[in-house]
Amino acid sequence: METSNTSGAPEQGVSVIVHDVAPAHHAVYESWMKSAIDMHRSFHGYLATDVIRPIGAGLRYVVIIRFLSAADAQAWLQSRVRAAMLKEVEPWLVNEDRYRVHENNEFWFNNRSNGALPKRWKQWLLSTLAVLPLTAVVPRSVRWLASPLAPGVSDVFVLVFTALAISAIMVYWLMPLLSRWAARWLER
Repeated sequence: METSNTSGAPEQGVSVIVHDVAPAHHAVYESWMKSAIDMHRSFHGYLATDVIRPIGAGLRYVVIIRFLSAADAQAWLQSRVRAAMLKEVEPWLVNEDRYRVHENNEFWFNNRSNGALPKRWKQWLLSTLAVLPLTAVVPRSVRWLASPLAPGVSDVFVLVFTALAISAIMVYWLMPLLSRWAARWLER
């Protein structure tokens, strides 16, 4: 996939990996994930890993790995190291390993009918529309809920829980909803 980079910033490669893990194997998968993240870190071009864990009795783990380039991300996904690691995890998966590689964080905007990505300012505006209400409402709500339920809870815990809540709402609900809602506008 080729994209134009009007910001002048270097393109990053973002791999989004989806694993549906049987609930009985969540603990062993979490342990395996620590080893996998250590492997990501040692790979050329590695920048960061984010893991979105299943909620409640859910199955889905979404692993977002950022690399310096899409080529670096693809190299990791096609590597022998990753293939060997997948052999370990396969018995715990409900479905097969699924992944995609994107440039930058454009994975929310990649399902356009004409195959072209929307203009960056449209991506920014739509993302801002999602982030603004969440950053205004979620932190206050978490603090309001935390004070009577756990009066001595630390600010760090509140901050971590707030970040997890905002990320989950963005990834699982709000951005998919907004990008479908604004699909025609994004394509213009």
